[in-house]
Amino acid sequence: LKLYLNRLFPKKVELQALMKYYDTNKDGNVSYEEFIRGLREDLTPRRAKMVSKVFGMLDRDGSGFIAISDVIGVFDVSLNPEFIERRKTREQILTEFLNNFEGARGNRDGKISKDEFFDYYTDISMNLPSDEYFVRMMESTW
Repeated sequence: LKLYLNRLFPKKVELQALMKYYDTNKDGNVSYEEFIRGLREDLTPRRAKMVSKVFGMLDRDGSGFIAISDVIGVFDVSLNPEFIERRKTREQILTEFLNNFEGARGNRDGKISKDEFFDYYTDISMNLPSDEYFVRMMESTW
């Protein structure tokens, strides 16, 4: 990417290479999410260890997925306004909560794989200044 940014007028082949790299869903457009994902770095070992630890804690049945049955005792929906007003069931709210971890490319199946969980926290990680801050955020959240 640095090579392309240093040039004032990239060649057509260089622009095509950029499109191919960033357009991960192959729709001919580069969305903001695709662009940001192309720029992000992998989790540091300390951050990855923390994400793995939290995933293991949430995957209570060891299935390799976080499902409603895993979070029903961890995520309390009783104060959610939509639950209180009976506009949504506990299961609907928990499914929506889990689907948040899938991002724009997710299949919205109500189950979070370890890859999806890591992907979500890799996105979050790029906005956090240090490993210490990331770990504290994870500890306070989970």
